[in-house]
Amino acid sequence: MDQILKAFPNDVRFVFKNYPLPFHPNAMPAAKAVVAAGKQGKFWEMHDKIFQNAKELGPDKYAVWAAELGLDAGKLKTDMESPETAAFIADEMKQAGTVGVRGTPTFYINGKIPTGRSFDQYKAIIEEEIKAKKK
Repeated sequence: MDQILKAFPNDVRFVFKNYPLPFHPNAMPAAKAVVAAGKQGKFWEMHDKIFQNAKELGPDKYAVWAAELGLDAGKLKTDMESPETAAFIADEMKQAGTVGVRGTPTFYINGKIPTGRSFDQYKAIIEEEIKAKKK
């Protein structure tokens, strides 16, 4: 995604939706940690921290990472446990289900799911979409 956003800074809008897989025991708490960090302005920082440390996920780690990111760990925990956070994630999961998401990550380009996952493929699709829009 970084490559795409750098290559098309004015033409691509990146939208992220949580879709914690139900069979992954750490997925929902991780999604809640990211949403809660977002309430303190550090969504992407926590997102990146979690993905960089995917093998170390667990309740004790979120407070450690919150401190590393300059977050209020108590507020993070409260926000992770809030019904609003759970409802927000449930809504994102419902949206994903509506458009056929079954796994993560899933990428869409103007409503279409690319068959592969290479920068060159995504770039070609985006360039086609830009051309089509200009016609």
